Amino acid sequence: MDKKSKTYTREALLRSKRYAGYQKDFLAAVLCKPEYTLAEADKAVKAFFGKEGD
Repeated sequence: MDKKSKTYTREALLRSKRYAGYQKDFLAAVLCKPEYTLAEADKAVKAFFGKEGD
């Protein structure tokens, strides 16, 4: 399975280092589905915040 297609729970993404630079309350509002792939989560975060996470 490719990393891009693996799904992660919303809670795991909110706690991850990948999104540590974002304000948690806003991130929680943006990531509202129960599961995301990294590509889906990155797309949602970029659309809201206007930049990609490191």
